[in-house]
Amino acid sequence: MFKRRSVVAAGLTLAAAPMLARAVAAQGTAKPILVFAGDETSEACKIWRTQWEPLFKQAPVFQKVDYRVVFTKTPALLLKPASWPTDLRWVLDAFLMSQVGIEQGAETPRFFLIQGGQITFTAVGNSAWRDVMWPTLLDVTNAQP
Repeated sequence: MFKRRSVVAAGLTLAAAPMLARAVAAQGTAKPILVFAGDETSEACKIWRTQWEPLFKQAPVFQKVDYRVVFTKTPALLLKPASWPTDLRWVLDAFLMSQVGIEQGAETPRFFLIQGGQITFTAVGNSAWRDVMWPTLLDVTNAQP
């Protein structure tokens, strides 16, 4: 019986090793995450998606971040956990519990910069993207425009 437990435990350890190795490696080389949260009814989001987003995706900084999009039909749906990918729901929770989240709610387009598993910066609107978030991304990634 001891041998059987040892074999099962060893098998589980071997099965888990690649996952643990990937998790450790990911922590060491984790890119900053940029989350764009928007909705189909927002004119500002339409401008972001047609003008700013294509420019961002062509810039060198794009390769240095993990870009994620949460895009819903209405602003109210942005505040629903079911609209967010499971691995990003904590971002919504943290935002809704913050003073900014309480005051601004579903204003869009909203950008979240995440580093080391923490929201380090958030901005709302195309002007804030251009004037604040873009320079912040360039600084954080040491990228050129």
